[in-house]
Amino acid sequence: MIQVKIFFAQNDLRNFSYLLWDASQGTCWIIDPFDEKSIVHYIKSQGLNLVGIFNTHQHWDHIKGNQALKDQFNCSVMSLSGSLTEMGHGQSIQFMKTPGHTSDHLAFLWIDRSEVKGLYSGDTLFNSGVGNCKNGGNLDELFETTLKLMALPDETVLYPGHDYILRNLLFAKSCEPENPDIEEALRWVKGVSTEQGVGWTLGQEKKVNPFLRLNSMEIRQKLLSQEMKLDSSLEIERELFKKIRRLRDDW
Repeated sequence: MIQVKIFFAQNDLRNFSYLLWDASQGTCWIIDPFDEKSIVHYIKSQGLNLVGIFNTHQHWDHIKGNQALKDQFNCSVMSLSGSLTEMGHGQSIQFMKTPGHTSDHLAFLWIDRSEVKGLYSGDTLFNSGVGNCKNGGNLDELFETTLKLMALPDETVLYPGHDYILRNLLFAKSCEPENPDIEEALRWVKGVSTEQGVGWTLGQEKKVNPFLRLNSMEIRQKLLSQEMKLDSSLEIERELFKKIRRLRDDW
């Protein structure tokens, strides 16, 4: 049975790293290692063997621990050429191209007997937000990628690259102040620690993430001109997505 261990980096960027491990086989894989010391300590304390490293993209905070882990465990960085990594027990990690935040960005799907169990989205999709495109990204590509991610099953659990949930929800409320799901999510988040993630599914995200709610009449009335807000065409959704991202950049 594959288990997930979440590592939270006590830094300003609030990075998440994820260890997927199988106690019966003693094998594990790490996604976007940041603090190599805590990861090494945990792997050794559990008597595990680190098989490989997955990186969603090459920004420094997602590859910071790579070299130390490679040196310590003689493991390799998994490449896209092997688009499916078997983990045992009918479970696997599947690579998915998700350009937008960067041109080479990847997400990883945790597959359990052909069903998508989890999405490790890096800096593409966050709880109640999406990544920015300030450092080599492309908004049009990010929009297309977000459409692909929305097509995944609603039961898919989201594992993002950072804990930005409180600020993202506050921004979401500014876009859609009458949305009761956002208000409820804000009340809940303010009362808990989110440093080990929140375990929300894509179905839950579609209720509170403005980038997944481009058909919301409240958002359209607030952000689009009168002649555009009733149009359901894909291009109108694209322009609205880009406008929300630009607003978030300055928020």
